[in-house]
Amino acid sequence: MSKMNDPLQCGLCLKRHRDPRILTCFHSFCRECIEKLISTKKYKVSFPCPLCQTEIGIPKAGTKAYPENFYIRAIQATAAFSTISMCDTCDKTKEESASSRCLECECNYCGTCTARHLESDTTKEHHIIELCKPQSKTITNLTHKSFCEKHKNEETKFYCMLCEIPVCKECVSKVSDHKGHRYKSIAEGAKEKKDTISPIIKSMHEYLPILEEYLEEIKSSKKMLGDYASDSIKEIKARCQMLHDEIEKISKSLEEQVQKSEEKENQRLDKHIQMIERLLKSLSYTTGSTEDIANLASDSEFVMICAKLQNRFKRINQEVPSSGLISCESSNFHSGDMQGKNLFEMIGYCDESDVKMPLLPIPWGLRMALTFEVTLMYSFKVSDAMDTIHAIAPVSEKEAWICCGWGTNKMELWTREGEKKNTATLPIQVDDICVKPNGEILVSSYDGKKVVKLDSDLKPTDFVQLNWYPGGMTFTKKKELLVCAVDSYVTTRSNSSRRMVIRIKEDGTVLDQIEDNGFNEVFCAPYRLYENMIGDICVTDREETNVRVTSLTMEGVIKQTYTGPKEMVTKKPFNPFGVVSDKYGHVIVSDWSNHAVHILDISGQFIGFLLTEKNGIRGPNALALDKEGHLWVGDTKSTVWVFQYRRKADDHSSSNSSA
Repeated sequence: MSKMNDPLQCGLCLKRHRDPRILTCFHSFCRECIEKLISTKKYKVSFPCPLCQTEIGIPKAGTKAYPENFYIRAIQATAAFSTISMCDTCDKTKEESASSRCLECECNYCGTCTARHLESDTTKEHHIIELCKPQSKTITNLTHKSFCEKHKNEETKFYCMLCEIPVCKECVSKVSDHKGHRYKSIAEGAKEKKDTISPIIKSMHEYLPILEEYLEEIKSSKKMLGDYASDSIKEIKARCQMLHDEIEKISKSLEEQVQKSEEKENQRLDKHIQMIERLLKSLSYTTGSTEDIANLASDSEFVMICAKLQNRFKRINQEVPSSGLISCESSNFHSGDMQGKNLFEMIGYCDESDVKMPLLPIPWGLRMALTFEVTLMYSFKVSDAMDTIHAIAPVSEKEAWICCGWGTNKMELWTREGEKKNTATLPIQVDDICVKPNGEILVSSYDGKKVVKLDSDLKPTDFVQLNWYPGGMTFTKKKELLVCAVDSYVTTRSNSSRRMVIRIKEDGTVLDQIEDNGFNEVFCAPYRLYENMIGDICVTDREETNVRVTSLTMEGVIKQTYTGPKEMVTKKPFNPFGVVSDKYGHVIVSDWSNHAVHILDISGQFIGFLLTEKNGIRGPNALALDKEGHLWVGDTKSTVWVFQYRRKADDHSSSNSSA
């Protein structure tokens, strides 16, 4: 957690929280500080949160209507307790040791008095913390019973899956508004909600250090700017002293020019630094506050507050600027010629050059955690040797033909559970595998420049003979086979090179080829391709000096080109191999060098990393989608990974309809 975020310190008075109140943006301040802010600024209807600037409505009942932050109070109270605290309600002659404390009553109780306190109708909903030994490092144990609004004396021990609220046993067992609904225990419901928040918290823990590093780099750039200005001023002064009083006016003029330039750029930098500092503090506080709530809130409370927490994190994308400062201008002094025609030429002159700024980090991890849920279903090795899986062709939702090892003539049928079902040994080398809509299997091969078809006994017959070396293949919605083809193995093209995508009818008749757009050649070294939901072709092009993913129409008109994420700097240059497109229109690309799988929107813009090295993948190459939409990934360690990924919005709607 960032040093800028102290959960026990109020962000307004910078002192220990007194009567902390939590706002709708999940930032907390002393109630007295909030009242003072509203009064001083004379806010009537709402006021901006001092940390994130979110407009906060002012309740008619005043600041006392803002919810008490029992999570902060619990941490404060625990820090203040000692193991020799005595019960405040027992007979003084008994001297019973206290085991807990009520946050509302601010009293210590022994075990017996605690139980009696929670049985009373007036205090049964109070927040109780257990007293821990000073050397204990466990988190504060905060308990709070929640009761049904309809059945007042019934504790909410169940979770209605349709309404997504806590309910009591009376709501479950008798005719009520929840008749026919499905239920879970409130503990299971809270766990489900915590599971949705955990990856968000995790992504923010990963993002905050990057943002802190960016802030330090900006400050360093500002110092560099000041150093440049200081050096220029020193050179100007040294030069001017040689010409004494006659050139004093020129010296001052040049100094003012440098100082004005520095002042202008400092204003831009200071404004940006203040904004980033406020953003870092806001996000640190939000992340810490959410983590405290996830750890300390009762199950019922967490179920009720989870949706608000998710919405709060969704707004972070709006708080983070779309881009940082590209560069700022620094002053540079150039000494003049002592043989110059006038004093100005003899002293020299100032000009400006750009100081490059670091890239503003984008919280793509948060974006992915909010949008997608990725689950590893299966992984298995197809060979004991370390080799590259370069072709995967699902024949059903459970089985796929797989080819491992460049130059091999063998392909194998595997289940997604890792069971080998069949092996086909061909008289040609296998480049790519494709399954026709009728179930027939096609194999492209550089041997003989052809595509072969396998019969039911896996015997090959020629499907189409080509004039070029075929590679990646895919079938379109119009039942056309598209094939990447080149005239040589060399990935750089010359003036005479032929690089194309060939269109072939379902019976093997060549229709035409996409090679240029009428003016220029389209491809350099096309490797794999796939048709997206609107009928465009997405092609990975592996030219040595310009690797890219190109999206184009069947007429060869290029719509967009993706060369890697612009919002961030990857460890190694973008290196695409496999490509597929899902039912949502996303384009999914394997990046061999960065051990990652990129996901793009339908316009070719980077959304985030669907998979990274943290998922266990090394050097991903082949990609495929089966009939259920599961993503199959083949890497350079002879390993196949099968992932289930889905958009969270779709999961939410489907769970409601099934409930």
